[in-house]
Amino acid sequence: MKLANWNLERAATPARRRAQREQVESIAADVWVFTETRADFDPGLPYSCASASGRDGLAGLDTPADQWVAIWSRWPLEALPVSDPVRSVAARVRPDAIPPFLVFGLVLPWSRDNWRGFSPAGGESFRQALKLQQTDWLRLRREFPDDELFLLGDFNQDLVEPRYYGSRANRAALRTALDECGLVALTGDANDPVRRDSAPWACIDHICSRRDSRWITSPTTRWPDAPRPDKSLSDHFGIAVHLSLKPA
Repeated sequence: MKLANWNLERAATPARRRAQREQVESIAADVWVFTETRADFDPGLPYSCASASGRDGLAGLDTPADQWVAIWSRWPLEALPVSDPVRSVAARVRPDAIPPFLVFGLVLPWSRDNWRGFSPAGGESFRQALKLQQTDWLRLRREFPDDELFLLGDFNQDLVEPRYYGSRANRAALRTALDECGLVALTGDANDPVRRDSAPWACIDHICSRRDSRWITSPTTRWPDAPRPDKSLSDHFGIAVHLSLKPA
């Protein structure tokens, strides 16, 4: 199984969407989480979709088509309720030959982002949004204790030293929130494919899984294979991970 995560930087023009779709088709992931996406952007193949409703936080730029986050799956999926239906979306994916699993797509506030009246000063908006989304992670773990849970999205926070984006306080808060949910970032520290292959850049878009996951993880990858993102596609690298089930 292959999971992929990419911030499309609003996929704002038809030419950009065509180029992004070509890149998406070349990655050939089974499950995608797109952030800063649009209702009229799809992977170009038969997929099922669950998406957040609209977008906030970029006054004067948003259009009715803009969405913060969408999940696309080759397999059928069932949308699940979330506490922040604008910046997060959850789904239960039901493949034919492997056990069902949960996907939670998200966007967390960036360094100058107000969220629901909370100021970005001192990382307050980030930590308040993280706290709310963490309640969903904990609830999903309780409601579906046997399901794998994967978090993918734009966390707007690195998980590597030296610092690239975000703050050390927000990084510590994110690590704590993941740990309290029994989750681990597959794209943090030495496993960060952007820092590994395109330093000094680093992941702020992450893929996370259960710490006790039944899936074996191959090394994470990033695209484009270049020193920096391809601005004609997006100002973010895309990231992906291959997983295979451990023998029973």
